[in-house]
Amino acid sequence: MRITENLLSKQTLQDINDILRRYTELNSQLTSGKKYRYPSDNAAVVSKVSNLDSRLREIERYTSNIQTAKNYVNMYDTSIQEISSIFYRIKELAVSGAHGTLSVEDRNAITEELDKINTHLVSIANTEIGGNYIFGGAQNNKKVVTDDFEITVPPSANVRNKISLADQEIEYGVTVYDVFVTDSGASVFGIINRLSKAIGSGDNDSIQKELGNIDEIQTKSLNSLAKVGSVERMFEMTLKRMGDFDSFTTEFLSKESDADLAEVIMQLSMQQTILQAALKAASSIIPPTLVDFI
Repeated sequence: MRITENLLSKQTLQDINDILRRYTELNSQLTSGKKYRYPSDNAAVVSKVSNLDSRLREIERYTSNIQTAKNYVNMYDTSIQEISSIFYRIKELAVSGAHGTLSVEDRNAITEELDKINTHLVSIANTEIGGNYIFGGAQNNKKVVTDDFEITVPPSANVRNKISLADQEIEYGVTVYDVFVTDSGASVFGIINRLSKAIGSGDNDSIQKELGNIDEIQTKSLNSLAKVGSVERMFEMTLKRMGDFDSFTTEFLSKESDADLAEVIMQLSMQQTILQAALKAASSIIPPTLVDFI
């Protein structure tokens, strides 16, 4: 009879401990909002959630990097489109300046406009984002072109910006050498200065020569604009894919790891009722000294 009572007491204590353990688990879910907090709770799910959390942080980092690069690309697009329009205007002025019937006043008006255009191109070349000169290549911490129309970026710094995404590297940068310098090394600023002087003096041979240089730089700028547009579209598609993955993963993580608080509260209430019933039953089974210990 004594053995039976001891066994019954142990079983009752075990039942109460199980109820208390379940109550503690539910209370932890209520306070943390998560189904599982430790690998021991559910190793497979916790490991999966941890891996997906890491992937989400990685996606967040990639997204931030792409958005920064996209800001540059947008500025390249705006700047190069303006540069291309300016080149068209320079060519119009050069063609007009080649007419032998122009008066001195007409020639002076053209040269004055060319001088203003040159100054404006300097301001475009020195476009900044967050204190970085976007056409500066590897030397983006100082003005790209001086007020005296001198390019400060050495050929060794003619390095285009790149962004690393997972296992691929994407080049998105444009440098001063891509849109302001011919392949032979003539800068558009020097070309415009020479063109202005040639128009002022009526030197048609020099005008035609500089027109050819402008054509070359314009072609280079349009090629750069096409590359920028291609990279911009790729960034947009990549951001969309990452956004879709983020949404899917966040929803999946919520289902896998987030506790259903309404269900948890209901289960807590139920466990409390069960615990009270178990304690009441235990009082009639377990010896008083043992009940007091509990």
